[in-house]
Amino acid sequence: MNNIMIIVPHEDDEILMTAGIIESAVRSNKRVTVVLATNGDYEGSDQISGSVRLPESLAGLRILGLSEENVIFMGYADTGMDNSLSFLHGLFYETDPEKIHPGHCSLETYGMIEKPDFHTEKYGASAPYTRRNFKEDLREIILSIRPDAIFTTSAEDVHGDHSGLFLFVKEILAEEAKEGYQPELFSGLVHSKAGDENWPLRNKKLEEFTCPDQIHMGLLKWEERISFLVPDDMQENDLTKNRKAIALSQHKNALKDDAVEFLYSFVKADEVFWKITEMEKSYGI
Repeated sequence: MNNIMIIVPHEDDEILMTAGIIESAVRSNKRVTVVLATNGDYEGSDQISGSVRLPESLAGLRILGLSEENVIFMGYADTGMDNSLSFLHGLFYETDPEKIHPGHCSLETYGMIEKPDFHTEKYGASAPYTRRNFKEDLREIILSIRPDAIFTTSAEDVHGDHSGLFLFVKEILAEEAKEGYQPELFSGLVHSKAGDENWPLRNKKLEEFTCPDQIHMGLLKWEERISFLVPDDMQENDLTKNRKAIALSQHKNALKDDAVEFLYSFVKADEVFWKITEMEKSYGI
């Protein structure tokens, strides 16, 4: 894997899922691109308040050695976790490709003043929040870089943005496979069926991820997971010295009192993904 793309829904998912993968790849002089699909602006009310998490992602990734030139903000909305509220889940299942889905902060893509969203940067104007625009923006990002490996979220994730994003990635790759482009696709869990209060385990000693309860109810098999061990500087039990924990600490707007234990529980000895096969892509897993 010499050209890796990380595609995640929200600011902090890139650290939770792939901090070790990113740092290892950067140190090995591999190409790494991080794509943030939404602005994580669920609690915002306008574009100013809705963009506060973007610089936090840049700061966390900088700690891992990744420069902001390798980060892409798509600038779409974050409207809730449940499928009935989720922006990306609703967008994926929208039958009218031109229907605008409003966010809490905007009706169109936005980023930071000093680092605009992808559509604005490329075309000089933002994109209305439609299914067609999101899918084509994401397709264009993937094809402009043509990574040989993509890491993203899972259809098994109970957060609608996470499952919806996977379905978009899968749909695009299934279409591009007909043209001969077939990168490796890896999917990972953040919000499991076991519930955020139960998984990942809150271990004081750094250990590898354990199997989430109820995973057997879905299509992911724990014994088929791929475990990527994190670098030595992320194996430290003292979180003030652990590089992954330090990168995560930049996400101050995510680290609310009721989320701190959950988020830091992803500081483990490994990072776990499942490789999605061609048959699985076809069946929409």
